[in-house]
Amino acid sequence: MIKKRTLLIPLVLLSILTACGTVEENTQKEKEPETDEVIDTAMITLNTAETYQTIESFGASGAWWSQDVGGWIEEETAELSKREYIAELLFDPLEGIGLTSYRYNLGAGSTLQNSPRIEDPWRRAENFEEGPEVYDWSKDENARWMLKTAGNYGIDDIYLFVNSPLTRLTKNGSAYGDQLEEKRSNLAPENYQAFANYVYDVTEHFLKEDIPVTHVSPINEPQWDWTGGQEGTYYDPAEVVALLEVFIEEKQKRPELKQIALSMPELGEWANTSKEYFEAIIESDTLMNYFDTWEVHSYWTTYVEKMNFKEWLDEQEIDVTLKMSEWTEMINGRDYTMDSALNLANEIHDDLTILDVVAWQYWIAVSSYDYRDGLIYVNLGSKEIIPTKRLWGMGNFSKFIRPGYTRVSAISDDKEVNVVSFLGKNEANEEELITVLINNSFQEKEIDLQGVGFGEIISYTTDSESDLEEQSITSQELTIPRQSIVTLKSVTTNE
Repeated sequence: MIKKRTLLIPLVLLSILTACGTVEENTQKEKEPETDEVIDTAMITLNTAETYQTIESFGASGAWWSQDVGGWIEEETAELSKREYIAELLFDPLEGIGLTSYRYNLGAGSTLQNSPRIEDPWRRAENFEEGPEVYDWSKDENARWMLKTAGNYGIDDIYLFVNSPLTRLTKNGSAYGDQLEEKRSNLAPENYQAFANYVYDVTEHFLKEDIPVTHVSPINEPQWDWTGGQEGTYYDPAEVVALLEVFIEEKQKRPELKQIALSMPELGEWANTSKEYFEAIIESDTLMNYFDTWEVHSYWTTYVEKMNFKEWLDEQEIDVTLKMSEWTEMINGRDYTMDSALNLANEIHDDLTILDVVAWQYWIAVSSYDYRDGLIYVNLGSKEIIPTKRLWGMGNFSKFIRPGYTRVSAISDDKEVNVVSFLGKNEANEEELITVLINNSFQEKEIDLQGVGFGEIISYTTDSESDLEEQSITSQELTIPRQSIVTLKSVTTNE
């Protein structure tokens, strides 16, 4: 979620990343410091016998862009409308980046009348309710088109996530809290049940419409005040526990939802303000017995804080699976370049290797804002569509690390090169190794691969000049460009 707050930059490697100016029509090259001609060699040691988590998905959110862009039926190419082109970029595993999860925002029904502090129409969201348990399923048509299209692409995980309960149920009739009542929930306990009923009614309807919903997330970043600008609701730790208990109980009454996972706690960071929420969760026998997965956002969390959180879990002997369910850079100004793509790639790397997350989900997939969010920018007046380097940089992960692939040990001896590697069966039932290299240096790097025998290696490079450019490699010694993200795909051998 976009919030104004001082940015805490992860400690790893980011001192070598420089901000770049942007031009909407073209991606600028990053400024190059003067360097000598010596090319350093980074030794990458892989060990497929040492395994970690198994990936479920990489994804992004449909808030709030899909409720507008999902209606863009104008022609973009000879074959595709604008909305179809964006869907292809996001979901198609061949022509796009092959996302495998999608987050649909189930809105509160905010309007300019009931929620005047949400001035931006992109940040308001319809609901389906005409009255208590009376629904108009034709609402949110554009966003539903994008949701159904994601399902048609075979998306593995579809989340319904809520920022605010229905405005009919909130204390002030708005989709945000009162400015004069900080740290007060806008949902009274007597309305918890009605809130759960609504969310599950929508879920059941979507399933009947063959929309393959897999997860329901009723709470989003409960530690923030949410007093305007967008839909949101504060809950204190005890309220989070109480509300989730109601959702658990109601879900158990609905056999149609047996296969649907309830997601929580969707906290805004792994440290600081989230600590008291984690403590409340582990003190609840109901929640600890029910949930085996925690989903958290990676905002405002440094490399060290992520390490400390994982150590805290180990010390508490808490055996839970972790997912990273929302992140974007909190920096003003558009960026189309490798600068933000590298920041994204390093964030993914850290969450995969420090927290062992099994899913990683970007915030809004499409942005119209003057901000470092979105994998794709759009200009609302002209409906121009501009893919960013972030799109292709995320594709270096999502397009190749597929659901069911397991992370294996990958170690770089060069502090400027991050690496992560996954092993899995491809569509031909061959065991393939996917290795993603992130070169944060302003120099090319020679890569010396050790530890695993390879068949043919195919590289996919994203840098200032290329978007997932494919190349066959005949040697395990290769060179990767400066400021690049390179995915290596190979079939393993017994050597």
